[in-house]
Amino acid sequence: MTAETFTAPSTEAELAALIVEAGRGGGALVTEAGGTKRHFGPAAPAEARRVSMRRLARVTAHEVADMILSVEAGARLRDVQAALAAHDQWLPLDPPFADATIGGVLATNSSGPRRLGYGTSRDLVLGVRVVGARGQVTKSGGRVVKNVSGYDLHRPQVGAFGSLGVIIEAHLRVSARPEVSALWALPCQTLADAHGFLLEIGASALRPVALEALDGASVGRVPPLAQLWPEGDGRAVAIVGVEGSRATFERHVRDLRSFRARGAAAPELVEREAAGALWRALADLPAAHGGAVCVRIGARPHDLAPLLAALELDRAPVLGTSVRAGTGLAHVALSASGGAAPLSATVERWRRLAAASGGYAVVESAPLELPGRALLAFGAATPTGPGPGLRRAWDPRETLNPGRMAC
Repeated sequence: MTAETFTAPSTEAELAALIVEAGRGGGALVTEAGGTKRHFGPAAPAEARRVSMRRLARVTAHEVADMILSVEAGARLRDVQAALAAHDQWLPLDPPFADATIGGVLATNSSGPRRLGYGTSRDLVLGVRVVGARGQVTKSGGRVVKNVSGYDLHRPQVGAFGSLGVIIEAHLRVSARPEVSALWALPCQTLADAHGFLLEIGASALRPVALEALDGASVGRVPPLAQLWPEGDGRAVAIVGVEGSRATFERHVRDLRSFRARGAAAPELVEREAAGALWRALADLPAAHGGAVCVRIGARPHDLAPLLAALELDRAPVLGTSVRAGTGLAHVALSASGGAAPLSATVERWRRLAAASGGYAVVESAPLELPGRALLAFGAATPTGPGPGLRRAWDPRETLNPGRMAC
């Protein structure tokens, strides 16, 4: 990425002028800032003009008492978190990639292991300002938790990869930083054992913020876990994330000990500075499988375990599997060494099996240089939701991020 290949507007008026110019000439624009998720979803056309949002990176308002933050799309999430930490607050999001920006997180609706406790970025957005395909600036929602009745037009923007408009500012709900943040990690013989253990935790009276199951290969790609069990015997690990008051933490740890019988080894409690490193490593696990094709599989939490068994993962070139047991999500990293063609057949078979149980299987990311990448199923077999219709109505010339909406 060089200065010559990007145009970087510093105001929304400059961005709007670029969009108008592209629309009149029948061209296309691709917007990004950190570029961390360029390999997510379908690829943008090679001939599209790239526009960087990096200069639109201000915190425009912070209502500390009301816990409302307004920030431009090019701001890096870690810089926003540092600013909020000065007020003992944080944005309860932990998506992958350290250089992720607010706009990129919203455009892809990225989330991390703490999605169970806090929801996704869509759940935190109170409103947005957007530049549309004709250069018009519109807004939806605002800087208050409750707005006027009507359609929340900002919600379709989250996860649309910028194809419904370019988010230039977002109003977000922030939270007080938890008094205690810790993780309880228990080695298990297999991923299925770890998954089943976490489902028991999820069905209990406990309220963890994360329930993560990692197979042995994935454990090896999470340095804080690999250091806990350096023997590297391939065991899976079940992880329970706990955040809140000291009393909440102590109650969870006390009750978790009663669930230990399934584990073959003693659990490890990770807290204080070490907890921060483990949270970050878990969030970055999708990025740790560099060069892999990542498939996201979703189902109702108790339907996911039998679905994963039906997929027969051992028949595919799996590099690692992780499960978010509380939200019914699994990420499977597949080796891309043989190109996209054989993987596309595997994903198609998984997609049919998942649909039969009310779930889904889609390719979340793949290397941009992968031969035959366009063969991969980045979207649902049958598009759902208002996205495609809104795209045709709002951007009929496909000026903004064409092809990036995976539906």
